[in-house]
Amino acid sequence: MKNINLHLYPSTMTNESRIFKEATFIAHHLDFESVLLMGLWKKGLAKEECLDAQIHIKRIALFGIQKRAVLYVYLLVYGLLFIVAHRPRMINIHTVEFLPLAFVAKCFGLKVVYDTHELETQKANVKGLRQKLSMLIESVFIRYADVVIVVGEMIADVYKKMYPKRQRPYVVLNTPPYGDVVKKNIFRELFGISQEQIIFLYQGGLGRGRGVEMILEAFQGLQNTPYVVVFMGSGVLEASIIEASKRYKNIFFHHAVEPKVLLDYTSSADFGLLLYENTCLNHAYCCPNKLFEYIMAELPVMVSPLPEISALVARHQIGMVLEEESVEGLKKAIDTIASWDKQVLIHPLKRVKMGYNWEAQEEILRKIYQEENP
Repeated sequence: MKNINLHLYPSTMTNESRIFKEATFIAHHLDFESVLLMGLWKKGLAKEECLDAQIHIKRIALFGIQKRAVLYVYLLVYGLLFIVAHRPRMINIHTVEFLPLAFVAKCFGLKVVYDTHELETQKANVKGLRQKLSMLIESVFIRYADVVIVVGEMIADVYKKMYPKRQRPYVVLNTPPYGDVVKKNIFRELFGISQEQIIFLYQGGLGRGRGVEMILEAFQGLQNTPYVVVFMGSGVLEASIIEASKRYKNIFFHHAVEPKVLLDYTSSADFGLLLYENTCLNHAYCCPNKLFEYIMAELPVMVSPLPEISALVARHQIGMVLEEESVEGLKKAIDTIASWDKQVLIHPLKRVKMGYNWEAQEEILRKIYQEENP
């Protein structure tokens, strides 16, 4: 057995801020010689990379094939062979598709952490046969995980209800490191946005079910107002946003940026938008990192009326819960929140971010690993 902590996730390991933060904690606070993040290679990326002396990224490639389903299977097989050959002391599995590896790991007496980023079997893109298969995999193989970590309290409740014989999962929120904000003007300088205009920011995945299309349509109808929107991220709707940015003077697109500079960009806006649609249980109970990034950047937020995020915003009075989920309802809400005195919201935001930061989550991780003794 080698004193390695292996993390498996089918991404390019370029902007996986949660995995990077957890890896840094494990490398610096637990007794591991190295932490290996194993993901997928794509053109333009190094196949091997060092984040620091102890944290390494390995991106696997298969003869230049880019088909995602094929690479998923290849990474699964590669991970299995790595476990058998190298016997890492602890394995963090970050997606349900790779959970069968927990069985293999337990055969060799290794520690397994099922460290989910979402409500894995209830995601918007997991339907029909794929959902049934995911539920079967999780129900069979979650028993081999020594620890289950999730990203929100309501998701933890769902897992406890689904698997009542298991201990309720630990909750580690996907929060950024604490930081004092020095407000930047990156968007104004980059796009020529005047001081009189009010910047609304959507950052994160540009996929369906996240309110992106509703935001686009709303701002197309607000082009003769002081309100502008910046979309920052990547995803299937990226091309539609870029096309709209060419036609409408109040819509802008910026590619995703590295976690280390993210808050500089976030703080360059005036308000944050988080308008997930209630299309699945994963969205209904979500508590995504972008909410906490807005809070850390001291941006008042507008959120969907989903239970976890709306309760947090209402409880701490750090923004607005959208009442009418429609283009017209959003336009009215934008007009309302823009009229608020932002200075009144700054004090609650400063108070809230003292509790919702990565340093607080590290204390939870410390307790988890001390109790479970990996």
